[in-house]
Amino acid sequence: MRLVTWNCGGGFHRKFSALRALAPDVAIVQECADLDTLVRKTPGFAPADALWSGDSPNRGLGVFSFGRYRLERAARDDAAITYALAARVSGPCTFNLLALWAHYGKAPVRVGSPGPVLLALARFEDFLIERASIVAGDLNNHVRWDRPGKASNHAATMAAGAALGLVSAYHAFFALEQGAERHHTLYWRNRSRNGPKFHIDYVFVPRTAAALLQRVAIGTYAKWIGTGLSDHAPVIVDFVAGFAVRRTDRANVRTPQHAPISDAVASRIRAH
Repeated sequence: MRLVTWNCGGGFHRKFSALRALAPDVAIVQECADLDTLVRKTPGFAPADALWSGDSPNRGLGVFSFGRYRLERAARDDAAITYALAARVSGPCTFNLLALWAHYGKAPVRVGSPGPVLLALARFEDFLIERASIVAGDLNNHVRWDRPGKASNHAATMAAGAALGLVSAYHAFFALEQGAERHHTLYWRNRSRNGPKFHIDYVFVPRTAAALLQRVAIGTYAKWIGTGLSDHAPVIVDFVAGFAVRRTDRANVRTPQHAPISDAVASRIRAH
């Protein structure tokens, strides 16, 4: 199973082919337009299922599945969290997914505020422990930004994730501590190779599944930043087949869709 998270920086209808080339089974895309806009502007984009959360139709949080994987929204959006989307993923592997885009622009950032990620982990705690779960997205945070007494410190997020049995796939795979990353996911301000760079996009997986990570990669500067696609590079995580509960009821798995989004699929994803 391959999972990808990518902040596309807007204009996803012009960039979806770059994501499609990664061949994800499940993709989390931040700063993408809502589903009605994508259906209208990207007739060649053919996810099997799609969910979206956001306040502006031009920029929100999307989750897309492909092939035999299907999505079901597990809970209503929480207006206090910008943005979190809880979905049950079914297919060859079945798991819960909490997709995140930690957007701090909707409310003032205060020292005493836990921030959207910690709010989401607390809000969806029961969901994340009911079965194998993944938390993935743009967290907009890093340990180098931690400060004494700051409620939204990244260290607090790591502690909350650990309490739920979750670890960062990137750090587990490369045996690195937080803050010792060798690959960057955000090229800030001028998108220069020599400018400010940070690792702020993550995929958290069950600690018990860390040994089943087959590959973890960060998109290259040349392909994703230098070409002007975004200021973020994607995080790509491959699991061996036994990552989560393997679906045995093949009769209930719908066949993959390879054609552009049909009217029926468009209607179904709008309904989500």
